Order: sequence, then C-alpha cells, then structure tokens
Amino acid sequence: MKYSVQKEFLKNLYFSFLQAASPERCLAHFKPIRNSGRTLIVGIGKAAIPFCEVLQRKILSNYNGIIVTTPMEHFPSDLDNFRIFYASHPIPDDQGLFASEYLIKEVKKLTSDDLLLFLVSGGGSALLPAPPSGFKLNDEKILNECLLRSGAPITVMNLIRKHFSRIKGGRLARLAYPAKVWTLVVSDIPNDDISQVASGPTLATSGSVQDALHAIRKYKIDIPNNILMYFRSNKANTPRPDELSFKGNSQEQLASSRKCMKLIVNDNAGKFTKILVISDRSEGEAQKVAVQHAKVIKDYFAKYPKGSCEQVLFLSGGETSVKIFNPNGKGGRNSEYLLRLAIELEPHNLGPYVAIAADTDGIDGTEKNAGAIIDHNSLQRIRAKDLSPEEALEKNNSYMAFEASEDLFFTGPTGTNVNDFRGVIFSI
Repeated sequence: MKYSVQKEFLKNLYFSFLQAASPERCLAHFKPIRNSGRTLIVGIGKAAIPFCEVLQRKILSNYNGIIVTTPMEHFPSDLDNFRIFYASHPIPDDQGLFASEYLIKEVKKLTSDDLLLFLVSGGGSALLPAPPSGFKLNDEKILNECLLRSGAPITVMNLIRKHFSRIKGGRLARLAYPAKVWTLVVSDIPNDDISQVASGPTLATSGSVQDALHAIRKYKIDIPNNILMYFRSNKANTPRPDELSFKGNSQEQLASSRKCMKLIVNDNAGKFTKILVISDRSEGEAQKVAVQHAKVIKDYFAKYPKGSCEQVLFLSGGETSVKIFNPNGKGGRNSEYLLRLAIELEPHNLGPYVAIAADTDGIDGTEKNAGAIIDHNSLQRIRAKDLSPEEALEKNNSYMAFEASEDLFFTGPTGTNVNDFRGVIFSI
C-alpha cells in the first residue's frame, strides 16, 4: 500500500467501523414486535435517533416514544410518534433535566400489559440528569465536572454517577414496574459491561456504593462534601439485582467496539502482512495508554529486521480519559493519545507510519473534531510552527498542536457511539 493513500485508507477503515454498528445492520435480525398493551420506545444517547428510526418499523402495535440525544446535523423526518429532547453533553443542562422529569412521569404510567423498549447508547449519563431528592441540577453538574477532570476510567465515572441519581443504576426499571422492560444496548464501555452504558437506567448495577467510595479515594476525586456525605448514607444504594422490578426483563447488546473490531479484522485480513489488535477495551488516561501501545509496537518490530517489506496494521478500541491540568486547554482524549504516541515512537526510527485515533460519535473532547490522522512527520510540522508537542500535552492543547500540523479529522456527529477507533499502519 503506497504511503500517499494510507491516510485515506484509515479514514475508510474508521467509517467501516461505524458501519458495523449501524442500526440497519444491528437490527436486521429483529422480528416484528406486537404487544397487547402500549409500547413505549425510549432512545437515550448519541445513537438514539438513527436506531429509533429503524426500530419503530418493527412495532406492529400501539406505540409512542421519547428520545433524549445531543444536537445533531441529521434531523429526523419520520419520528412523528416521538417527543425529542436535545440536551447537553458532557455537562448536564436544564433541557436534560426537563427530559428526565418527563421520562419519569411517562414511565410511571406504564401497566403490567405495557412494554418499555429502552434503547441506550453512549452519552446517556450526562443527557439524563436526575439528582437525588434534596439536590439540584448544579450538584450533578459539579459532580460531572469533578469526574471529567479526574482522568478516571469511564467505568469508574459511571459507577459513581449511577449512585447519584433518581434514574440511573436500575432505578428507571423500578419506576416502570410492573411493565416489562426490554433493554437494547449500543455499548461504548470497555469490556462490554452493558449495565455501565449511560450508567444503566434499566439494568441492575454492578458495583455498590462502597465500591464508588473506594474509587473516589483511589483516583483522588475531589467531590463536594455534601455529595460525599450522601454517598455515605443508605439513600445512595441502587436497586438490588433480585428486586421484583427486574424479574422477567430482558436485555441485548446490539453493537460494541469488540464486535466492530472483529468485522474490521476479517474484512481486511488479506491486505496486510499482519493485523494486530492491541486491545479492543483500552481504558485509563490517554497518555498512559499511548505509552503502553507504543511499547507493544516497539516490541513487535524488535523481532523484525528493517527492509523486510512488512505492512503491519495495529488496531485498538476502548475509551480513554484525560486528566485535566489546564481547564482552558483545547483537546481531547484521541488527540492526546496520538500526540503522546508520536512522541514515544519518534526516537526509535521504526519507519514511515500513519495513525488515526477518533471518537466514533464524531466529537473528541472540547472541539468539533473526531480526532486526528497523523504521520511520522507530524511532530516536525508542529515544531516548524514554533510549537512544542511536549508543552501542548502538559497544557491539554493537543488540538492546537494538530491544528498547526493540519492533521485534525472532522466528521460531524455520526449517530452512533462504540468507543474510540485507533489504527496505526507501518511500512518497513
């Protein structure tokens, strides 16, 4: 594969990864759904609109719906039976709170003859704020800001979030009882613990409030004292898995990073000497993950002499996080990953490479790029603009670094969210 087309190949690989998580593909096996009572379709998260557009075609009985999602470039044309709310992510807002209150009210109306068809995808934790009794929206905003600054893994953040809510951690299923709940999940969580997606509104939670407190201490998360005191009370406990409200309910994972990665590997097996999946469940601080992945790459090429005509593709998925040192920084987890990866690889002169890291929802961090697509000369181009890549990382300014090197990757909102996609092509 010629170097001139490798970046375009990575772009196409990214969009193939998205296509593997498309609603048309993920819902193709669904049989028509007919219910004696009312069916309430609820779509939460960044994949809600496109999935609900397809899912409603499967309903052959009386239904209506609620969607809570982020503002999108694609506006639906055939969701007349749905009430749609556009709310803020990653920090909750008033629209999200209004949507949560409306959802609670409608779910409470369901009877034993009714079905709650709950489709959940990434972003739902912020889109459905519902602070516990005695707290306000601003308390949940502050909690989210503390979590996002901490650099803690997404599973840890959602463990904490689900214990500070009237909806999350299975509480929505309790509100829906005695209606049956069928949960459909587009997973953006490493290891595919579907009870963590959007902090699991309809699923019994994995992890107790004591686990949440342990995580707060472990990651040194600076949480306001009034919230910390709430976590130490019995009120923060989530519904137990053996509660009657979960009995007879069902759940299904529609899409995930792991499933998409398998399809990508199978579809491209003959195009490379070697395809190596470093991990489909990477989590933790983006820079630390980049250091780990760089080591895997260096160790691999230590086994091969230069000039062996290798075309090697390294892939990884999962969702990393960023520890915020500069609140005014411009960047995101994928651009931080790539900048650190490039710095780690630079001294070893492994040969020409191109690399992509991009969020599958189309938005990486504080700006409107999905991520970036770089090559082995990117650091040189950054320095040529009188910028220091190392200083950019220290100040959370990876966006500005790749803006200078003209390596930013823009897609706009994609209508799905199955973790981040990362790929590195080496030609040696």
